[in-house]
Amino acid sequence: MEFTTHPVRNNPATLEVRYVCDCGCKPRARYQQGAAEAGHEHCCCGRVHFVGNQAAQQMEAYISARRQSGEDLRHYTVTTHQVPAPWGPVPVAFGEPDTLAAH
Repeated sequence: MEFTTHPVRNNPATLEVRYVCDCGCKPRARYQQGAAEAGHEHCCCGRVHFVGNQAAQQMEAYISARRQSGEDLRHYTVTTHQVPAPWGPVPVAFGEPDTLAAH
């Protein structure tokens, strides 16, 4: 997975991380430097990414909550990455479901 990053205009302490999904979407998640909550976005096809501190743990909790509620019963393979930010590397977690929804 190839992520692109850039600071948000007029707010250099916020990083936007996006990718071009195979389904044609361009999901983006924003992370505020030092925030406890990771930013995330769930693509229409089912792929999801989290950006920020404890991104992988927060993604696992998100996927688990969706599974327990019956909202999403798919199995996800989660990979971790790091992307550059003006203040240093930022963790990214990327989840790919075992079956994709149609765009």
